[in-house]
Amino acid sequence: MTNGTEPLEFATIDQVVEGARKALEPAVYVWAASGAGQGVTVSRNRLALDRLALVPRVMRDVQAVDASSSFVGVPLGLPVLLAPIGALALYEPTDALASCAAAASVSTSVMCSAFTSVPWEDVAATAPGRHMFQLYVLGDRGWTTDVTVRVEAAGFGALCVTVDTPMIGRRDRSLELRSVFVADPASGEHPNLARHGWDPSYRSRYTPADLEWLCRQTRLPVVVKGIMTADDARAAVDAGVAGVYVSNHGGRQVDHAISTIEVLGEIVEAVGAEVDVAVDGGFTRGADVCKALALGARAVGIGRLQCWGLAAGGTAGLTRVLEILREEIVVTMANIGCRTTHDVTPGHVRWAVPAGEGV
Repeated sequence: MTNGTEPLEFATIDQVVEGARKALEPAVYVWAASGAGQGVTVSRNRLALDRLALVPRVMRDVQAVDASSSFVGVPLGLPVLLAPIGALALYEPTDALASCAAAASVSTSVMCSAFTSVPWEDVAATAPGRHMFQLYVLGDRGWTTDVTVRVEAAGFGALCVTVDTPMIGRRDRSLELRSVFVADPASGEHPNLARHGWDPSYRSRYTPADLEWLCRQTRLPVVVKGIMTADDARAAVDAGVAGVYVSNHGGRQVDHAISTIEVLGEIVEAVGAEVDVAVDGGFTRGADVCKALALGARAVGIGRLQCWGLAAGGTAGLTRVLEILREEIVVTMANIGCRTTHDVTPGHVRWAVPAGEGV
């Protein structure tokens, strides 16, 4: 899916995105870019991030800046996770294996989608204990047990249960272009899941009681992905999760929903120090990542940006994305007076006039 552009020539994220746009067929580009309905939630994710301003602190010793972090016990070279994507092979034929190779260059973690086209075991084997497995519940408790046992044996470091897709969002732009997987990537053939059999209707039945059962069932730390309220976060913590992943599925499920950055702070406050918190939803720059750190997240997931890096240059393209993000994070941290990711606090951000307004 590359266009021949030498990935190392990319100096900015915007250049990567433009490289991906040129490399991809319009329908494939739109599959990742589109959101539910009119795409209002996709826009709101970005607008809210732009409204949250950084507040620099000066006269700090920032000669040595450490951008490392961790999430549910997994050390991260930078506070960026590669979020799970069910149709990643559209953007790079080797699917999650390409993401694993890029992740290794910066010592971060891949959240492997249950719908990946490569064997789950091959993904985990690239870095035992580091990568996480994204679980859609697509069967009864017996089915879930079988999958969990396989995931544990493969060597994944955590289990991430996605709970925000009881029904797949209706995405106007994909419908207009009759894009691939227009309804649901689960409509295709998936060898990993075929081994277990699966029924997509099960994900609409998942409850906190099921989550509590799963946390008792597995030896892996459990993360719940798709949380958007403090109440749901508390219910997940009470069920025994090790991590809460704040996400509106990149705006792909509910149109006109609130943005993730707007609810992040209240969710972090609700769970306190009991569990780690991650977030995604429109994050494309190092400054965005620092804003999430300020509100209490330990890591930020990138989804679309992962697709664009792979489409623009395969593993090397995604590696360059992660390098640019690391450079931007380090520079931003230094210039707001922070030596470590723990030093970035709520005092470093403030809601402000939207960027560009009144200019």
